[in-house]
Amino acid sequence: MSVVQVCARCAARWPVVGGPTQWCPRCSGVLLIPTRTEIYQPPNRRGFRWIARSPSDPRGVGDAPVRRSFSTPRYDAVPQWGLQDVVDTSPVPPSRADRMADRVGPLLTLATILYGLAVFAELGRYAILVRNRTRLIPQPLLTVSDAAVYFTQLGGLLISVFAAIAAVCWLLRRRREHFAGARESDPRTASEVVVGCAVPILNLVMPAVYLFELVRRDPRGTLLVKIWWGFWGFSALLLVVNAYWRSRPGIQAMADGVLLNAFIALIAAVTAALTLVVIRRIERKSWRGEPESETRWVPVPRSVLEEKTVLEEKTVLDEKETAAL
Repeated sequence: MSVVQVCARCAARWPVVGGPTQWCPRCSGVLLIPTRTEIYQPPNRRGFRWIARSPSDPRGVGDAPVRRSFSTPRYDAVPQWGLQDVVDTSPVPPSRADRMADRVGPLLTLATILYGLAVFAELGRYAILVRNRTRLIPQPLLTVSDAAVYFTQLGGLLISVFAAIAAVCWLLRRRREHFAGARESDPRTASEVVVGCAVPILNLVMPAVYLFELVRRDPRGTLLVKIWWGFWGFSALLLVVNAYWRSRPGIQAMADGVLLNAFIALIAAVTAALTLVVIRRIERKSWRGEPESETRWVPVPRSVLEEKTVLEEKTVLDEKETAAL
């Protein structure tokens, strides 16, 4: 995060180190209020304004000789009145957070698959327990069952951690793009969003609040966020129930715990899938990540509808006559 102060006299930009200062080190002019460079701020809130200078200004850049061109004068663009703010459009390499945000789709898909396989692994273990009441179970079958449960459950948990980190990176990038497109300042800082998504108890409420701020004008997106929020809170409640259930003694409690683990894995798979659906909805993409085609509704005059109905009835009568012949 870069915070600078702009000099009111020479327009030099000085980074704020430790605390804001009052005088410019170059020209002893007054320094304006600190401003953050990565967040868009409306002109009336910047505390300074840009002033155009003529090329002959002695405060310009050097006195390098300019070679005179003898070609026909021409414009690079259509002449317009007013000043133009030329922005450097050179490609900027993506940051580590942006690269992590690009992986949120594959990570959530992999987490959904692993938790879905964990459901079948837990159900298979329960079937083995039921069969073990009357018959002995071969050791290789028990080994395969335990390996399947450990691989799917631990693998799903590990991938879910990386998917959560990628989802937070995606949320930060999406909020930055959303408020920049609306030419508004994000009311929440990046550190505030990270804390709201990482701190227990807070992460049961704040992620949904951050998402609601992005879909407040999309009724379908708002409904999806509400459904996701319900599954997110329910999955957290199931973790508490599972921790309590593991403390109960007895073989029957352990067998019931296997069914509970299968149900928790199912809810985790649905939650991961819903997370991906919400992300794709906010991005206006399909669940595969492809751009979503827009639906355009066009009003049709009543006369056109009546003509279409008459043509359909005529077609049906012609088919009946042809069939009768």
